[in-house]
Amino acid sequence: MRYEVENEVANVADVNYWKDRVSVEQKLWYDKGIEEVNMALKEPSTENTVKNVRIFVIEGIGYEELAANRFPLNINNSKENTNFVWDQFSHVARLKMNCIIPCPKNWIHQALWTGVPLDVLQMMNTNCSSQAKDGHLLSLLRQAQLAGLRTGFVTNQRLTGPTGAALYGKHASNLSNECEKQSSNETLCNDDIATQLIFGETGKHLNVIMGGGRQMFNHEVPVTNSDPIDDNLCRASYERNLLKNWRLQKLRQVEDQTRQRFELIQHFGELEAINGSKYDYLMAVLSNGDLNRNLKVSSFQLMLKKTLQVLNRSNAGYLLIVEQFVHAEMNKREQLQMLNETLTDLPRDKHTLNLVLFTSIERTLNGFLPSDSLVFVQGPKSSIFLGVRDVNYLAQAVTYALKN
Repeated sequence: MRYEVENEVANVADVNYWKDRVSVEQKLWYDKGIEEVNMALKEPSTENTVKNVRIFVIEGIGYEELAANRFPLNINNSKENTNFVWDQFSHVARLKMNCIIPCPKNWIHQALWTGVPLDVLQMMNTNCSSQAKDGHLLSLLRQAQLAGLRTGFVTNQRLTGPTGAALYGKHASNLSNECEKQSSNETLCNDDIATQLIFGETGKHLNVIMGGGRQMFNHEVPVTNSDPIDDNLCRASYERNLLKNWRLQKLRQVEDQTRQRFELIQHFGELEAINGSKYDYLMAVLSNGDLNRNLKVSSFQLMLKKTLQVLNRSNAGYLLIVEQFVHAEMNKREQLQMLNETLTDLPRDKHTLNLVLFTSIERTLNGFLPSDSLVFVQGPKSSIFLGVRDVNYLAQAVTYALKN
C-alpha cells in the first residue's frame, strides 16, 4: 500500500493512502489500522524502573486454542470478536520447548523458573549426594527474595504440585516428592514438597502462599461434599500438622521482629473477611486437593485482591506468580473471558511489569510433551521479551528487568 505525502507531517494519521485505489470497505479498515499505528507510536518508553512483577501462567491453553477462542461461535458476526486485554500488550515472545523426548513435567517447570535449559536439566545428575554437594537451584522467587522483594504464589491447583516444587523445592527432580518420605534413612533433600514449603528458605520468606492441597499438609482435615479427599493425591501421615508448624514458625518470627503480622486461613469465608493490607504474611490453604475442584471456590479475583493487599508496600516491590490450570473438560472460552476480566480489573502503574504466559503440557505414554508457549508482556523493560526464545529465558529476563 502506497501513501501520498505532500507536506512534512508530525502525525502518521495525517498521511493519506491513495483514495482512488482503495475501496470504501478497505478504506474503513485502513483508517482503523492507521489509528492503531498512531496509538503504538504514542506508547510510553519501556525504560522505566521495574518495581513490581506480576506473572500469570495459564496452563492448559496453547497458542492454537488461544487463537481459536478469539473468535465467536457465530463467525458471521464479527462484532462478537473477543478483544483480550493481553492482545493490547506492547510485546510478545514465543518460548520454545527443547525436550528431545517426552520429559518429566517438573523438569519443564524447573527450566521455566530457574533459568536452566531443559537439555541441561535432562543431563544433570539429580541424585541426592550431588544435590548435597552442589547445592540446589535458586528459583526466580528465591532470587527476588534475596534482592529484597516481597513475594507471593497463588494457584488454583495444590500448593505441592510441579509449579510449587520448582519454585520452593530444593530437589524437584521426582514428582513423588509430593508424598512424604517412607523411611527415616532418607536424607533431607528428599523431603516432600509440603515440608520444603514450610521449612525451606524460599517458603519461609513467602509473604503470600495461596492454593489447595490441605490433605498433604495435615492429617486431620475437614471433609465435605464440595471439598472431599482426593484419592489420587497423597495423604499426610498420622499426627502430621504442617499448617500448625507454619503458625508456630511465624510466632517465633514475631518475637524476633516486632510488628510482623500473619494469618493462616482455610476457608473462603475467612478470605473474604480479612483486610490483607494489615498482614505481612498470609497462608491460605483452601481445599483438600486441587483448588479448582472445590465446588465452593470463590472467584480468582478475590484471591488476587487479597494477595495484592498483602504484597503492596510503599517501601518495597514485589514479585507475584499466579498459576491458573485449565482442565480439558472446562469451557476454555469462558475461562479466557474470566481471565480477561480479572486482568482488566487489576491496578496498573508505570513501574509494574505484567506477563501473561499461555502454555500447554500434554501427558503421553512416556511422559509429558510440552508445546511452545506464548508470553504477552506490558510495562517497563517489556521490550526484552521479543522473538523466539528458549523456555528458560523467562526467568533470565525477569531477573534482568529487576536489576534496576
